[in-house]
Amino acid sequence: MKRVLCIAVLTILTFGLVIPTSAAPTPSADVLPNELIVKLQPHITLSPTAHANGPDTSQLNTLLSNTRAVMAQSLGHGSASYRIQVEANTDPYVLARQLATHPAVVYAEPNHTRTLMRTPNDTVVNRQWPLRNISAFGAWDITTGSDIVIALLDTGVSSTHPDLSNKLLPGYDFFNNDSDATDDEGHGTHTAGVAAADSNNNEGIAGVCWGCRILPVKVLGPRGEGDDATIAAGIRWAVDQGARVISMSLGGPDDTQVLRDAVNYARERNVLIIAASGNNNNEGNLPNYPAAYPNVLAVTATGGSDVVTGFSTVGDFVGIAAPGVGVWSTLWDRNAGDTYGMGNGTSAAAPHVAGAAGLVLSIRPDLSADQLMQILQASADDQGPPGRDEETGYGRLNVQRAVTLAGDPNVLNQSRIEGFISGNQFEQSVVSLNTGQQTQPDANGFYLFTDLPTGSYMVEARWPDGQTSQQGAWVSGTSLSVANIIFEQGPSPTAPANPAPVDAAPIDASQAFLPVAQPSDPNVTYFPQTQHTLRGTIRSYWEANGGLPIFGYPISEEFVERGEDGQDYVVQYFERHRLEIHPENPPPYNVLLGRIGDTILQQNGRSWFDFPAGSPQPNCEFFEETQHSLCGEFLNYWRSSGLELDGLSGKTRDESLALFGAPISEPQIEVLGDGNEYVVQWFERARFEFHEGQGVLLGLLGNDLAASR
Repeated sequence: MKRVLCIAVLTILTFGLVIPTSAAPTPSADVLPNELIVKLQPHITLSPTAHANGPDTSQLNTLLSNTRAVMAQSLGHGSASYRIQVEANTDPYVLARQLATHPAVVYAEPNHTRTLMRTPNDTVVNRQWPLRNISAFGAWDITTGSDIVIALLDTGVSSTHPDLSNKLLPGYDFFNNDSDATDDEGHGTHTAGVAAADSNNNEGIAGVCWGCRILPVKVLGPRGEGDDATIAAGIRWAVDQGARVISMSLGGPDDTQVLRDAVNYARERNVLIIAASGNNNNEGNLPNYPAAYPNVLAVTATGGSDVVTGFSTVGDFVGIAAPGVGVWSTLWDRNAGDTYGMGNGTSAAAPHVAGAAGLVLSIRPDLSADQLMQILQASADDQGPPGRDEETGYGRLNVQRAVTLAGDPNVLNQSRIEGFISGNQFEQSVVSLNTGQQTQPDANGFYLFTDLPTGSYMVEARWPDGQTSQQGAWVSGTSLSVANIIFEQGPSPTAPANPAPVDAAPIDASQAFLPVAQPSDPNVTYFPQTQHTLRGTIRSYWEANGGLPIFGYPISEEFVERGEDGQDYVVQYFERHRLEIHPENPPPYNVLLGRIGDTILQQNGRSWFDFPAGSPQPNCEFFEETQHSLCGEFLNYWRSSGLELDGLSGKTRDESLALFGAPISEPQIEVLGDGNEYVVQWFERARFEFHEGQGVLLGLLGNDLAASR
């Protein structure tokens, strides 16, 4: 259940929207009682004594003083985030809410703790059986690795272990804030050995990547616990120190902005984060963060028969599986010192994949983080049902196949663009790429372009009557990168004398929001109100699912932008939304809507977790997943609108959920951009506003998102 926070009681409204009261929650055990994490706007900084420096900071300093903030520590270069210690023994959720009211504060949140992913030991059949299952011996015939830096964010690493001492780079202890990253629990030494222990040295065990270097980053203490501030700082530091791979055998059930920001910082700098999926399958199977973030490679644990263990946390975020039962590795023990021992859990599985990533980068150091992840997944041994599944992702790690694939000179020339074309005489139509390639569809309307290298493409369909349609696509070059584009012919127009040329690629963001002239192409809709156009897939989607009342006018042209999953997509911004083309999905799911309501709240330094929870009310619909109710005018509007998924008249509950999502607040009074107060209710993908004389309107969240970016 989401955490909630009591806010001031609002007036009960006459049109049936009830605003309940709620008691303040008791801080949970995974929140540090006297610490906060705060991110500030640019040009505002905090001194070590928690004094704000910058323009118009007097009120902020008053807030900091009222919360009895006594110390502030930056979480790394470029983060604008700070760990703040306070003397007041007050609910940290209340303190965070107070600080978040200031416009200089992007967000404020409690500092959550994380725990290592370990389960009780099982019997060992063979000390290093995983190396056989993942075909490591065959991989070493190709490469034993090079000087690739793997950062281990864990309890530290023993600097005196004979199988590790020659592999370690100078690390840092973010738990104790010093340069001694020595292990005082044993967990980090175990994961380090799995990934990159000294090998072929007549001593102990063999790590997956013999030549890789280990960067120890201590973010967990002697009891295996750490917090988000420490972990976020550790991620940023590891990236800045030149790590290409970060292995994290830790996690917790809370999705926090500071951890998400740090993960994005790594991915934006081409660093792949590999994380344990978690060990709580039997305890609710809640998603485990950071593994559940879309740009992290999540790893489940398998046993000797390559079946995923019963303890592994599973879900659609899982990317790959690796051995995680009876894994023999280096170890530091309080009583025995440097030794060897077994480890179980997804903690032991993740460093296998990290070591494999080091071997792959040794073959192809030019790979992007996306390409590296896809090569590891494409080379995995498929387990269970064919294709990707929630237990093993793309399959169990196969190191030999991974390094073999990385060594293929055509590994980044294997992507596809495919799809279907319909309409009058579709079998005589021509589909072409801006590279000059052309093809014709088969009897079913299917077309295909293969062996495409990394890059953006413009795909054009031309029917016999001269009608054309264009859509953009981006592929990474690997075999897992497949763009699926559907072309549907509109009403047959008179072909223009001079058809518009095919663009080289979707325009970039710096040009996408500039006004454009009205085009001559009859297949393009032009809006003089915003001086932007609609075409192709997005136009069809816009027209089929509400048009102006739901999405508003376009405020940009189509352009390529990175999505939340770390992949690049063709997108277009509208007054009330942002549409993202997913050509890999069949219609109507080839266009997706972002969680724009949640996103805008986060960018304004707010969290829907802090909103007071609702309760079931008469004549209302209660959403268990978010603990909020939908009533009155807002409920009627929600039920009468939605995406068109089934082709039938009327809107089903699923169609309304697909467009707006579930409510993430109760109705509440807010002052909006025009300076007036309105009753609003926030949803995952929208904000409902009640305007006297006009009824329910949707907030212009697309405008807000575009302005913030």
